[in-house]
Amino acid sequence: MSVLIIGGGEIGRFIAEKLIEEKKEVIIIEKNERLIDELEEDLDAKIILGNGAAPHVLRDAGIAGVNMVIAVTNSDEVNLLVTLLASLQAPQAKRIARIRDPQFDIEGETIQDQLKVNLVINPDKESANAILKILEVPGALDIIDFFDGRLKLVGTKVRRNSEVVNRPLSDLTEFSDGGACLLAAIVRGGQLLIPTGESRIMPGDAVYFAAEVSRVAQSMRLFGHEMEKPSSVMISGGGFIGMHLAASLEKLGVGVKIVEDDPKLCSILSRNLNKPIILNASASDQELLQEENIDRMDAFVAVTKDDEENILSGLLAKKMGCPMAISLSHKRAYSRLIYSLGVDVVINPRQLASDTILHFIRKGKVLHAISIMDEAELIEVEALPTSDIVTKPISELKLPKGLIILSLKRGDEIMVPRGQTVIQPGDRALIIARQDAIAKFEKMITVRLEYF
Repeated sequence: MSVLIIGGGEIGRFIAEKLIEEKKEVIIIEKNERLIDELEEDLDAKIILGNGAAPHVLRDAGIAGVNMVIAVTNSDEVNLLVTLLASLQAPQAKRIARIRDPQFDIEGETIQDQLKVNLVINPDKESANAILKILEVPGALDIIDFFDGRLKLVGTKVRRNSEVVNRPLSDLTEFSDGGACLLAAIVRGGQLLIPTGESRIMPGDAVYFAAEVSRVAQSMRLFGHEMEKPSSVMISGGGFIGMHLAASLEKLGVGVKIVEDDPKLCSILSRNLNKPIILNASASDQELLQEENIDRMDAFVAVTKDDEENILSGLLAKKMGCPMAISLSHKRAYSRLIYSLGVDVVINPRQLASDTILHFIRKGKVLHAISIMDEAELIEVEALPTSDIVTKPISELKLPKGLIILSLKRGDEIMVPRGQTVIQPGDRALIIARQDAIAKFEKMITVRLEYF
């Protein structure tokens, strides 16, 4: 598979790194010479200096033969122009555009079809939505929707008071058919483990579990968390993420304080929001946090453009008594370090953007694909006729090691698959797979040639 990326900045580079890890052929067009030197030094990709919106540059880059075009420059207009040109020069390619300006409302399928865009990615909006989901489930580290929102994959830390610690999973009815949830993964000491019946959950582990919406609260209690939704949140950063998050929290009746050091942004916030307290200051100011009673806030969210500022203010808020701190970080290498320092949740916009396009990369009818710690993926797939996963019991499928089928959706029914379960064409399956098992699974879910 070959992919042409227009724009070698932060988002383009991050996506390229992920694709190269996936053994995909990557071509990058970038007009900034300084970035060209860095890209050529760091990436195993074909790097081209030029304007990616120029038809001859696209043609010379070999756009006619690529499978996917991803436009992620800093200009929404350029990204849309690229997808239009790609529809003419490479009609076979899937086209993805990064659109940041909220005034570009092109989420409707009809408009996207007219603009020749298969997928729109907005890392800022996705970051705000990811934070909102986490705030709605106190104690969650990550929340991902599957099966049209009916099934949630939740990451959380196991507290010492949890009733499931230090017991073999095979002895726990809470994780069996009819139980509260399905355990997908255990993270211990920075390593991701795919659980077996003999696995044990230990205090301090992070776990990922799948549960129907009505059972999320019950499942969180298993790991020692009570579901008390926040009534007050302080947000550091009044850009798009902060404003979108504040507006969503206002609709839920949550009290919001926004700390922003740019007076112009403060003015924009005051015009676009209804009831928040807006403070023209820096959230890394200890005296300010004390005066604003940070210890009485239910959560602190740092979403400025400065990663270091977000980390520092998040740690400061925790130290001063705030029970939950969420920090935005664009650097993948920072994530594990930030967790070890004490911040509860790290949101990476680039990772979210990369995850959004994963299902375009996967073979077979993949509906959703999310990476966990770069070690495994959660994949929602529709079973197609004559693929190797249908019409025989799961126990006979010869699934690759490091892969578990967590759940099936058949019609309106969600079920826990067993060894004797037979996947039918049209079923949706949610699986978790380590990276080294994905290629083999892709072959299993791809329709065989004789089907056509």
